Amino acid sequence: MPRLAFLLLFVLALASASSAQDDYGARGLFPVYKSGNQWVIFDKPRKSAKAGDLMPGSKFLIVGSAGADLFVVGRTSATYGGACAGKKPRKLRAALLKGPRSSVGDPVMAIKVPAGFQLKGSNARYDALENMVDEPLYRLLGSTLTAAALEEGKSGAYLFREDDEGAAAFLAAPSADKIALKIDFAAHPRVAGLKAPTALITDAQISSSHRRCLRLADGDRLVGPCVEMPHDLMSETAQLRFVAYDPGGNGSPFLLAYTKGEPLWGHERWGFVLRGGGARLFLRDAMDPRCREGF
Repeated sequence: MPRLAFLLLFVLALASASSAQDDYGARGLFPVYKSGNQWVIFDKPRKSAKAGDLMPGSKFLIVGSAGADLFVVGRTSATYGGACAGKKPRKLRAALLKGPRSSVGDPVMAIKVPAGFQLKGSNARYDALENMVDEPLYRLLGSTLTAAALEEGKSGAYLFREDDEGAAAFLAAPSADKIALKIDFAAHPRVAGLKAPTALITDAQISSSHRRCLRLADGDRLVGPCVEMPHDLMSETAQLRFVAYDPGGNGSPFLLAYTKGEPLWGHERWGFVLRGGGARLFLRDAMDPRCREGF
């Protein structure tokens, strides 16, 4: 197996061990942002910090919208924009990356690799994913998705807003009629073990509360639970672009979501593992929007 595929499949195996996202930078996984003319990794506060992992000369495999390639940290610089405190931008160290940008496209994710790592032959597959939501999809999965939201509402998995006065009425008499369900995005990446895979982003509204989920389906059945995509990162699904990146080309893809252009509240990076048993989150980050009122 090519070293690229082996490395990424190893990372995926680590990520799939938990339904929760690792700490920022855990396992050497970082979001990558374009900031001005630079590609950067912001050294945000993290429990898993290791001395020197973002210092000049550090080597990263950058995965983007069109491919993956090796980059090095050319230098570090103090900067603002990656995080906020008290509604004011926080001063952080940024690792400035150097490498073949054209082969990567839009940067999304960085994987820390050993100094001696060499990028050799790869069977990796990249598929830009277009939104395939249509009426036949609603007919196929609409009732199933609503039923899943109903069960989540009854089980407590659906978190209502504290000020949602209608939550008690729903919980007293749960009913599918009280749920408004939208499919905001759907695509069909190849996933080994599934005959008709569909990756979906859904929004279920109960009373005045919303729950956005990434879900995986196979034909007319759901595979695995909701992977929640909270709206506190601010961007609506329509502002996200999606790519399936399969490092070995064998149906074991990442699903990466990222913003392009200038979103109102700040750029975002999402990463999911898609498997025959469901989807799992391993990367979620944003250019912190909370200090927007301080500018």
